[in-house]
Amino acid sequence: MKKIYLTVLTVLALGIFLGFSINDNPNGSRTPASTDKVVVNQNDNNIPVSVNGNIYYFDNFDAPNDTAALKSRGYSVYRNGTISGAPSTNFWFTGNPAVFPAFNGDPDDYAGGNYQSAGSLGNIDNWLVLPDLDVVAGDSIQFYSRAPTGSTFPDSIRVMYNPTNNTLPSDPNWIELGRFKVNTAGTWELRGFEAPTTNFSARFAIRYNVVNGGLNGLNSDYIGIDGLAVIGGGVLPVELTSFVSVINNNNVTLNWSTASEINNSGFDIERSSVNGEWSKVGNVTGNGTSAVSHSYSYTDRNIETGNYNYRLKQIDFNGNFEYFNLSNEVIIGIPSKYDLSQNYPNPFNPSTTISYEIPVDGAVSLKIFDMSGKEVMSLVDGVKNAGYYSINFNAANLSSGIYFYSLSANDFTSVKKMMLIK
Repeated sequence: MKKIYLTVLTVLALGIFLGFSINDNPNGSRTPASTDKVVVNQNDNNIPVSVNGNIYYFDNFDAPNDTAALKSRGYSVYRNGTISGAPSTNFWFTGNPAVFPAFNGDPDDYAGGNYQSAGSLGNIDNWLVLPDLDVVAGDSIQFYSRAPTGSTFPDSIRVMYNPTNNTLPSDPNWIELGRFKVNTAGTWELRGFEAPTTNFSARFAIRYNVVNGGLNGLNSDYIGIDGLAVIGGGVLPVELTSFVSVINNNNVTLNWSTASEINNSGFDIERSSVNGEWSKVGNVTGNGTSAVSHSYSYTDRNIETGNYNYRLKQIDFNGNFEYFNLSNEVIIGIPSKYDLSQNYPNPFNPSTTISYEIPVDGAVSLKIFDMSGKEVMSLVDGVKNAGYYSINFNAANLSSGIYFYSLSANDFTSVKKMMLIK
């Protein structure tokens, strides 16, 4: 059978009128690309993504797919074989639908390679190295490939994995995950290869690898690659085994445990009122990488009466993050008696927080006095519903010294002392 002749000019003519969607090529992190868990890729316009065994990197190879276009999408490409004569400039190129159509998309939406990259005669070793990814052992690279129908040339592909961020074919850390002869039965064939180790900033690579290739060689013809995906089948960077809350008056203590951790910088604690916006209320440092269980706790203090939701934002050292939601709603009820708490911090400069409790609806007054008994500020003066309250007192315009704050509500009055030090 004759080899499929595909000139560089044909490739360029096909690619010049075709667009490319950046959505097919999300940034290279372990931040997936479908929606069955609340995760957000902060490097990809806050697109909701998934980590439950679903795709976290994909490329449908929408044209163009020449060497320059592949590089612009984050791939590293190398011609690592031997060459004689005049080889083609683009050793990866946009597919030719006259040879066979793409697996999906427009007919030319696939990456092609052929014998011309070795010129007249040589060994083909063309590398297509993916962007760096946060890979967990058990994740897999999967893609479709094929050769021309009935081709008698034994074109072959090797699939590689590098636990480091080095893209060079000469790097000694490359591991061969497998090799295969490209399908000539007239259909696209799905192949998958599993990562053996967990490494953040790791690389997968596809090698079009043929000995005795080129125009006069016996082993090379034409191949296509399409529908590439990296799928998260391994253990998540942080595996939570429990996440519960304990309420004490208007203080909420969150307790959670992990079975293992990989690259865990820590947890932001976030709170929202029901149907409200989330806000960060605290942070707890993680344990980096650990194969043993760890327990964590955080207390959110002086919460006003109401219904709340909580979640943990687990953050990796490289900036990727994942949310874990508390399964139950937290309800802060109504206090049983009046109370005025000691301000915190105390002494303070220039701000402090004053908390108080009101068991029934009514008029409430909270005022600040200096040492002479002169009122210097009114913080609250009006009707309040029963509940827990906290208010920030900023004394930036006052002089250092001792001050008093007084709470009056119905027949209850309480006075406490605080110290401003500048």
